[in-house]
Amino acid sequence: MKNAVYVGMGGWELPSFNKYFYPPKKGKGFRKLEFYSSYFDCVEVNSTFYNTSLSSHHSARWLQDVVKNWKFQFIVKLFRGFTHLFNANKNDVLAVHRLLEPLHAEGRLAGLIMQFPYSFTNLKERRDYLVQLSKIFRPHRLFVEVRHGSWNQPYIRELLDENGLNMVNVDLPRVKQHIPLTENAYGGVSFFRLMGRNAKTWDRPWRVEENKKYIVSDRYNYFYSSEELHELFRRIEKVRVKADSTFVIFHTDPQAHSLVNGFQLRHLIEKKSKQVLAPQHILKSYPQLNNFCKPISQSFKEETLRLALT
Repeated sequence: MKNAVYVGMGGWELPSFNKYFYPPKKGKGFRKLEFYSSYFDCVEVNSTFYNTSLSSHHSARWLQDVVKNWKFQFIVKLFRGFTHLFNANKNDVLAVHRLLEPLHAEGRLAGLIMQFPYSFTNLKERRDYLVQLSKIFRPHRLFVEVRHGSWNQPYIRELLDENGLNMVNVDLPRVKQHIPLTENAYGGVSFFRLMGRNAKTWDRPWRVEENKKYIVSDRYNYFYSSEELHELFRRIEKVRVKADSTFVIFHTDPQAHSLVNGFQLRHLIEKKSKQVLAPQHILKSYPQLNNFCKPISQSFKEETLRLALT
């Protein structure tokens, strides 16, 4: 679909989603990803960042979960051994390829994202490393996210184009020497990764949630305002005319703000639609969504059937 915009979240298994998004009473056989894919058209898989234990059996299960949404795409985050720890080995390479193959074969893989830390500055050996990774993970589309402003150079665009790499348009707080938000498309594809603009707590250490199960950071506790969303929408509209596909991923999850902003952005993008479908559960917590979201009261199976027919 030419000039398509895919809006999604940085995962589907998140604590705030359990509280605000998924139904309190789940029927037998309920699958979170299946439910999620009824409302959004893409997702970034973040669990792959922490280890390479997920296999082709997991990606095959994901494909079953999203079968009713023909548009749905996966963006898989590369294992931190390649981007942060730099201790990945040949077995890790093979494991990543095995996980991606079923998604690629079904045309459901938007790409593999390589997200590097702020400390990964623009040096020759690091540019060479990006080229090396581009060869290791062919034939998959590779998104590169760098956060230090030293990468914001014209010749970097040439380097990426020559090696089939796509630079992420990342939105970060205006602190340190963060790279500015750009409006680029590479090879007909654009990727906006929205991390929030919480400058005050960006460097706050990680903390453990009250249930002792999840580690979170207040750096992502951010709610994009209406004015900011319209600014982002203008950027997306500007780039989508030169991109066959534009992916937008929200990473502002602690209070499910990513979900709310996601529905708000979908409404701006789908301007032909008067209302956007949304689960009743989140409309109760965020009543401002009722201005343009249409609640669904049927059972989950009826919901997915209805969406499959529209």
